[in-house]
Amino acid sequence: MYARISKKGQVTIPKTIRKTLKVENEGGILFLVENSQIRIKGVPGSSAGDLAGSLKKYAKDYIPLKTIRKTIKGEIVNEIAQEGLSD
Repeated sequence: MYARISKKGQVTIPKTIRKTLKVENEGGILFLVENSQIRIKGVPGSSAGDLAGSLKKYAKDYIPLKTIRKTIKGEIVNEIAQEGLSD
C-alpha cells in the first residue's frame, strides 16, 4: 500500500491499516526501527469512559477537591508565616 508524504512530512495512514492496528478513532502509532527497516505498531486509545474508576483501587478515601485546596492553601499560609517569623 502506498501513501504520499505531505510538504510538512505528514502521512495519512490508510483506513484499512488503521482498522487492522485498532487505531481508527483514537490512539497512536509506535514506530520501530530495526536494521534499516521500520515497523509500525498500533497503540489503541482509550476514551474517558473507559478510564473511569481505573484508579479507584489506589484511593484510600474520597476527599472533595474543595477540601484539598483549602488544606493546601492553609499549608502555604503557614509556611509563609513561619518564614516571616524567622526574618
